[in-house]
Amino acid sequence: MASSIVYSLCGMCNTRCPVEIHCENGVPRWICGNSHSASGAALCPRGAASLALYADDERPQGPLIRAGERGAGLWRSVSWDEALDYVAERLKTIMATYGPRSVLWSERPGPFSDMSKALMRGLGSPNYCTHDDACAHNVNQASYSLTGHGRGKWIYDFKNCRHIVVQGRNFLESLKVGELNQVLDALDKGCRLTCVDVRPTVTGLKAQQNLCIRPGTDLALNLAVLHVLIEEKLYDAAYMERYVQDFEALADFVRPYSPQWAESRCDIPADVIAELARSLAAAAPQVIWHGGWMSTRYPQSFMVCRTAYLSDALLGAFGSKGGLLLAAGPKDAGR
Repeated sequence: MASSIVYSLCGMCNTRCPVEIHCENGVPRWICGNSHSASGAALCPRGAASLALYADDERPQGPLIRAGERGAGLWRSVSWDEALDYVAERLKTIMATYGPRSVLWSERPGPFSDMSKALMRGLGSPNYCTHDDACAHNVNQASYSLTGHGRGKWIYDFKNCRHIVVQGRNFLESLKVGELNQVLDALDKGCRLTCVDVRPTVTGLKAQQNLCIRPGTDLALNLAVLHVLIEEKLYDAAYMERYVQDFEALADFVRPYSPQWAESRCDIPADVIAELARSLAAAAPQVIWHGGWMSTRYPQSFMVCRTAYLSDALLGAFGSKGGLLLAAGPKDAGR
């Protein structure tokens, strides 16, 4: 029996964890994280389940074209040439009738997204989207608006952090195993974890402070923390002077939003809000207020994400060890 290992990327979510697939006579028998990866060899349950998907006898083994009415469950197997010709003809008919912008491509982003975008440009349509429109769109735009970079450009240095605030995200039960392990390592070294959520979560159970907030009022809490940081001069003044524009405009904006004002809206006591701001300042710049994730469900969620990042900025966390670091790739090293 011939054994071999194939190195690849997991396709079960857009994290794209590096994996190794152990095969017998060319048939996958076991999948695990890549043992040579700097991010560790762990794989989440979804990735580990991908072998079951591969072996599922109900999974289509090739292209199918509908052979009956929609919902009838009738299909016929076709070659790739026939399938691609069929799709191309349907696309040409639709574009000839309704114009190129009647076509939209939606996918989960990954290493091949540039090919999808190039196809849409070739068809003459700007309509390309991913699941981020219903997931992390607000945090991405908040990052762009404040730093000029999308959220993917920033790496959270959890392992060296001294205080983490996670808001509306249960990352200790998430699929990002490498990130989870970094947070657990930080907690073992004494890092403080504050969880802000409407739900009871594992992240909240692990946190030193779990703030059960009234749904839809996260912005009130965030504004009050900014108020305390500025009014009590707990921010990094030298950092503000060097890197931040329009600080006075921010100070004027948050002045009315005291912890007492926020308490009546978000059900978090004023003294708890003030203490959160002070504890963040004490740990600065090794602090991370996570920009958020699934907060797209609230009308003010863009500002929730933006104010989280503003707290990081006031505390000098951008570009600091234990804070938010700019991601670097081969291109940044001239390769």
